[in-house]
Amino acid sequence: MKDILKLYLIADYLYFDENLYNKVKAAIDGGVTAVQFRFKGVDDGSAYEIAKNLKEICAEKGVAFFVNNRPDFAILLDADGVHVGQDDLPVLEVKRIVSGKIVGISVGNSDEYEKVKNMPFDYLSFGSVFATPTKPDAGEPIGLEGLKRLVEITPDVPKIAIGGITEENALSVMRTGVRGIAVSSAIMKSSNPYDSARRLREIIEEGLKR
Repeated sequence: MKDILKLYLIADYLYFDENLYNKVKAAIDGGVTAVQFRFKGVDDGSAYEIAKNLKEICAEKGVAFFVNNRPDFAILLDADGVHVGQDDLPVLEVKRIVSGKIVGISVGNSDEYEKVKNMPFDYLSFGSVFATPTKPDAGEPIGLEGLKRLVEITPDVPKIAIGGITEENALSVMRTGVRGIAVSSAIMKSSNPYDSARRLREIIEEGLKR
């Protein structure tokens, strides 16, 4: 699990264009360890076709594939897992639906953690750490101090950080004690996704040495 979570790419439909698949392939070659497809407000037919193609890419390259908030897609595509938010289906129900698959949940503060701490999740995603252009409705950023507090109260839980993470701040994020980072625009909006992923992965590995 810990290696899967190192560099977690959110392939958001916001960045969908004719280069999406090539960007994801390049990012994986650069060091991405997992890909999640997030598709808010997209019709099921279009989303399923894209998700199927992304799953095939991930399977071919040997990295984990997740879908956002759609356990039915996870089953149909035989994805590695599904990620849910605080307002999505309860983790317990998702676990029942996708039996045996990885389930992650987003947590933005200690109150949200208290609500889910006894649920059968496999990992937590903390954030938004910084302001993010990908998810403007993510709420007030928790910052590095807020992230540290969440890490401190979850010592034995696999966890990643998300939200506004770049090459410039990734090392500070890793030094809070998370096992990895999730990014979207830092790679998907890059003119060179391979290089961006490679540099982020190097920073992650440096942060894990602490």
